[in-house]
Amino acid sequence: MKFVVAKPKLGLGSSVLLGIFGLFLITRDKSVKKNPVGDTLITNEAEIIGANIGDGMGGNVFQLPNGDALKVVALDTKYGDDAINQDQADFIEMLWLKKLKRRKEGRKDKIPDDFVKIKHYNRGYAGPKLVELVNSEVVKHKLKIGDKIAYWVMEYVPVIGNGEMTSARIRGGENRIKRWMNLLGYDVFDLHQDNYGEREDGSFVAFDMWPKKMDGRPIDRRDD
Repeated sequence: MKFVVAKPKLGLGSSVLLGIFGLFLITRDKSVKKNPVGDTLITNEAEIIGANIGDGMGGNVFQLPNGDALKVVALDTKYGDDAINQDQADFIEMLWLKKLKRRKEGRKDKIPDDFVKIKHYNRGYAGPKLVELVNSEVVKHKLKIGDKIAYWVMEYVPVIGNGEMTSARIRGGENRIKRWMNLLGYDVFDLHQDNYGEREDGSFVAFDMWPKKMDGRPIDRRDD
């Protein structure tokens, strides 16, 4: 079986992933004027999305063959009146498009080290093969064909929670994340020990908080 995938800038494991989520498996939302994936090519095999390592309120997380993590969310899912999945996906999309813009202009990425490294992002509609692959690995939050989805590939965080970090290191990481996101025009919710962790080098990393756009707050464009 052949799949359309993004140009492999991310390594073999991520290329395999992108095959699974290629244009035969999702269709791009018509509201997306510019496809964030870029050029395409053909690859031969893409059958494995990896083990399910997170099946929570915000979606499903899988560990990919190359060691990275993949998160898949259904955008229409709400929790009460809160569109948490949509809010999180919009935030990740904004960061991803900024990253691509800087890369094209030869500028360094300005996402702080306290936030998880995003390696790929896209959104569209779930196709039959995607639904089959995801639902074979999850118990809750199963997908349906045609669901509006977003997915992103990010670095794998080996230790969830406090790990061996001191309270001062955790507090510092949380405060830096909040200041950075406030400058971007977002409030930060749900930044607790299930949504941050410790890298192998002992550094703090946040990966799954809820970014809520502030109403009427001017955005600091120095980050563009």
